[in-house]
Amino acid sequence: MVRYRFILFNVFIFISFFGYNQQTDTDIKLANSYFQDGDFEKSVMYFEKLEQESSLLPKIYHYYRSALMELGRYKNVEKLCKSYLKYFPERLSIYVDLGELYKYLENDKKSESYFDKPIDLVNELSSYEVISELGISYERNNDLSRALTLYQKANNLNKQNPFAFHTKMANVLSKQGQYQQMINLYLELLKVNESYLLMVQSGLSNHIDFETQLSEKELIRKTLLKKIQANSKNVVYVKLLIWYYLLNQDFNGAFQQVIALDRKLNKDGLEVLNLGKTALNNQSFEIALDCFDYVINNSKSDEKKYTGETLKLKTLKQKLIFNQIYNPQELLALKSSYLKTLYKLDQNATAIRNVTERKYEVLLDLAELEAYYLNDTDEAKNHLQKALNLNGISQLKKGKVNMLLADLFVLENKIWEASLLYLKVEKQFKEDPLGHQAKFNNAKVYYYAGEFDWCQAQLDVLKASTSKLIANDALALSVLITDNYNMDTSEVAMKLFAIGDMYVAQKKYSKALRIYDSIYNQFQNHSLNDDILFRKSQVFKIQQMQDKAIDALKQLEEEFPGSIILDKALLSIAKLYEEDLNDFESAKKYYRKILFDHPSSLYVIDARKRFRKLSGKTNQNINKSS
Repeated sequence: MVRYRFILFNVFIFISFFGYNQQTDTDIKLANSYFQDGDFEKSVMYFEKLEQESSLLPKIYHYYRSALMELGRYKNVEKLCKSYLKYFPERLSIYVDLGELYKYLENDKKSESYFDKPIDLVNELSSYEVISELGISYERNNDLSRALTLYQKANNLNKQNPFAFHTKMANVLSKQGQYQQMINLYLELLKVNESYLLMVQSGLSNHIDFETQLSEKELIRKTLLKKIQANSKNVVYVKLLIWYYLLNQDFNGAFQQVIALDRKLNKDGLEVLNLGKTALNNQSFEIALDCFDYVINNSKSDEKKYTGETLKLKTLKQKLIFNQIYNPQELLALKSSYLKTLYKLDQNATAIRNVTERKYEVLLDLAELEAYYLNDTDEAKNHLQKALNLNGISQLKKGKVNMLLADLFVLENKIWEASLLYLKVEKQFKEDPLGHQAKFNNAKVYYYAGEFDWCQAQLDVLKASTSKLIANDALALSVLITDNYNMDTSEVAMKLFAIGDMYVAQKKYSKALRIYDSIYNQFQNHSLNDDILFRKSQVFKIQQMQDKAIDALKQLEEEFPGSIILDKALLSIAKLYEEDLNDFESAKKYYRKILFDHPSSLYVIDARKRFRKLSGKTNQNINKSS
């Protein structure tokens, strides 16, 4: 019987406790809901009930205090803050809340006292969380001086980690505009532990806009150079300076530092090779060549030397293509260098790692050079066939070779042979991006042939492609056909336009321009004419004829103010001025046109970002006349 009563008692206690918790949760939800709805009276009514249980104060404090402030019940706010401190004296940020209250009530003496008090109370036992919360309270009030004092004291008290609050101090110094002190703090972290390098890089790039804060950015470089001179054996500062140069696309500045780093770390050219690859990817060809020459001449590793040689060839080829300035002698000399490299690879096959992969890359590069720049498709096919016959290459690599062979058929106007080969690759790699690209290329074959209905059928499938780039290309071609097909009964204009596009794919730019001009002159009111001007601008840009590219786009703007590609044309003009001609004022003019004349354009975000970069206005609103 006694045991039965004991069980009943425990069940009663459990039910009572469970019921109490349920009611408490309900009251908190109601109080918060009324607060969010702006019904502060009802919100406070529930909070007053909940306040009786001191353990609930952390859950209700912020909304409760805000509601009381909204109602002007300042005595109650004071009482709430002091009650909170009574039960939770370690929550030092509440002193700042009291200071805010007294400041609002214009009791400056009391306010200053409460703002100062929590810093005095900080000691060795104060947790990181408590100090961080207090610091955030100061920063929220823009009381940056006290926040800095707090973090400095916390660092001084922390014997195990006297740099625990360095990043928070750096954040405050940034807000105060004390960039030199901020940089010094970050570099102190590296002196303690080089593993902080990524954190320091992130901090510096977050607090200094490298595109607009030029004088502040220069402070980083000067400070690092002094550090390197004073600490010649510490490579972490060299690494940070290299990062700085690369972030600024200053490959020339990075070059000497990378050589120094490579020597100090005994990397035998590896760091220089990596810089060369980065420079090549950013079309900084001269520095890339300097890097690869350095490795070829200085590395003790045959492996690295061969890598340097193949990358040098790739750089020379890309430089010629990019600048569109070359003569037959230069092209033949480059071909000769490729053949010499292939010979070396054959002669030293056992001494070189991944020799098959290297030969594959060289053969593909050589084939492109021969086909598109030396007009020797037979030799190009011969070298692609050699690539196919290499032992041990993957099916995917063979698929890429077949794609290139199909491209050569297009170059030779053998478009149906190209179609069969694209179809083969598409079927072999149905679920791979290579297969999607093959399907798109095959669709373009039908487009070049004037078989627009067949082309559209392929494009309809590709518009749902998992590859965003291919899907976008498919959509663009589909829209072009939809908007311009059947505009005239003979379909002559559209078929000629497709032939012009085929000439561009074949890199026969003069022929393409003649075709585009003939359509423009013969079909003066055709809907293709804005597209023709845009295509001409693209060809002129490839030929490094930026002024002609801009003229074509300005003609589009003037003659076709209602064109659906006008915003795209304006962006192209702006980027040509910015990136190719360094005419930043003209670039800003056209970015502004997109922002104010085409506010719903897909290019607005890019235009705004670029305009702000050129203006040095990272956060301010942009005015139509700014």
